[in-house]
Amino acid sequence: MTGVTENVQVDPRAAVLLRRWLAETHTPVALGPLKATIGPLRFTTEVTYRSPTGAHGFGPIRVADSGAVADSALLAAACSADARGRAPADAPINSEGAGTLLDWLLHAVRTDAIDPLAGNDDVDVLGQGVSTQDEARRWLASHVESTVTPALRNLDGRADLDEVTARLLTRRSLAVIGRFGLRGVADESVLLDALAHDLAALAETYPDTERVVRHWLHSATLTDLAVLNGSGLRYLSEGKVAVAPVRYETPNPLREVPAEAVPGVPVPVLDEGWSLRPVVLDSEDPALVHRWMNEDHVAVNWNQTWSLQRWQDELGAQLGGEHSVPCIVSRDGRAVAYVELYRVVRDKLAACYPLHPRDLGVHIAIGEKDAVGRGLGSSLLTSVARGLLAADPECVRVVAEPNVHNGASVAAFGKAGFERSREVGLPGKNSALMVHAR
Repeated sequence: MTGVTENVQVDPRAAVLLRRWLAETHTPVALGPLKATIGPLRFTTEVTYRSPTGAHGFGPIRVADSGAVADSALLAAACSADARGRAPADAPINSEGAGTLLDWLLHAVRTDAIDPLAGNDDVDVLGQGVSTQDEARRWLASHVESTVTPALRNLDGRADLDEVTARLLTRRSLAVIGRFGLRGVADESVLLDALAHDLAALAETYPDTERVVRHWLHSATLTDLAVLNGSGLRYLSEGKVAVAPVRYETPNPLREVPAEAVPGVPVPVLDEGWSLRPVVLDSEDPALVHRWMNEDHVAVNWNQTWSLQRWQDELGAQLGGEHSVPCIVSRDGRAVAYVELYRVVRDKLAACYPLHPRDLGVHIAIGEKDAVGRGLGSSLLTSVARGLLAADPECVRVVAEPNVHNGASVAAFGKAGFERSREVGLPGKNSALMVHAR
């Protein structure tokens, strides 16, 4: 078993807030030192337990600049500033009367609440008395039989699949498995395999549960509830603390998408006067990309004003892998844009929505200043989307994730036939998931 008990020096509310912020921003977590910039502050800690369900364990959480131990008030203030800054100015979270995470914290101190998500403090109660892996396995089997099975069998056929998933799976079965792992009671991977087995048996025995179980076992992501990050969040209702969470997607620990079975990125043939080719390292291409990335109109959104050498290294790494292909795009023979084409299944975006393994993604930068503001961006995106779908007949959609603050980019994707699907939290930004379906 790999779980450990959280260090007694860690403020339990601070640990919960950090755990939630990492999950809701889809920030990668690995054992060992962790550095996280949350709003205006930088924090450091040691990840003592990495959980497949997100129930990570931490050592003392400290403010990076001073080394002082960070309490829940500091974490709450930082998370609140971060969430409000990520969201558009007119979003509900930034509206008058919406409140902040600090309002919840003041209420939590009086009520002894630990988690901003209502009902989640009860998860610890569900597994009380379980102290061994065998007991955890028996508890899980009993939970599926006594709670999950009747709940699924009594569902209306029109039930909201995402609501059912959050209520019964992510906030209950998976949350308790995470607690068992964090406490060192059981190996989460063993319990996840057992849960998958029990759910498959449930669907076989009761075909009326098959729709939900199939989603739970085969979807790349599962719906959970966010309480720290999301434009639609509110913490007050008529002046009283009432946290109103928003939905988000989290990686499904019951299923791994086999990225190695998915082919690399195809190079599309464009139309309407556009042409595209992969970057050539032994040419002027790296210098051209470097110049474009240091132009103000590009740098404000890409934030990659790197040195020429770093760009050469970056382009070489992309060309040497199967994640993405960096490309130079020309209009009527003149190079005007940089585009990155990528397989979503190998990208950070894979954790943010229920992807299809063959989904393709695109990043775009119109590099030449005199080509900006002429409608070329939407024309290029239309051509790229058509070209990618033609190049991979098994690709069902092309996606993109512009910053929610970048209204011009979101509008350009919209004019190119992309539809705004949802808001997704990513390290450093909240993005509008734009989808161009086949």
